[in-house]
Amino acid sequence: MITTTLKRLAWALLLLAIQVLILDQVHPWGYGAPLICSLIVITLPLGTSRSEALLWGFGVGLVADIFAGTAGISSAALTFIALIQPPLLELMAPRDSEEELHPSFSAMGRWNYLQFIALLLILHHLVYFALEGFSYFHIEDIAISMGVSFAASLLLIILVENVRNPKK
Repeated sequence: MITTTLKRLAWALLLLAIQVLILDQVHPWGYGAPLICSLIVITLPLGTSRSEALLWGFGVGLVADIFAGTAGISSAALTFIALIQPPLLELMAPRDSEEELHPSFSAMGRWNYLQFIALLLILHHLVYFALEGFSYFHIEDIAISMGVSFAASLLLIILVENVRNPKK
């Protein structure tokens, strides 16, 4: 239990460092930055309690907010997907899966896991960019930023997942 938590904490700190030091400076085509911190919440195992998922989402979001200066936007978006992740994982997990399923390409299958990541990432980005824009006067810019950030985030998450869990 403690080793799992320490591994998850180290993984969270690594992703936060990458997000804060590198990805927050990258804006493809001048729009939105890739957001990979959501991967910490996305990869929580099937047996994770809702309160634990919410604490991980809020804690990681709070640290991201402190370093990015986004005033609670990351906290709100990550807490929201932490609320949605456990029931969505139960719904999308293979029927014959183990009780402590760790979401990955190998555990869920490529297509199911890709759908799972994309759905949670879209929900995360909807909340994040709706709160960041806080106005619908520039809806086109918000939509473009969200789309570019979603595409870049999805590609980076797939890359990270393929490096983290290479196909055997």
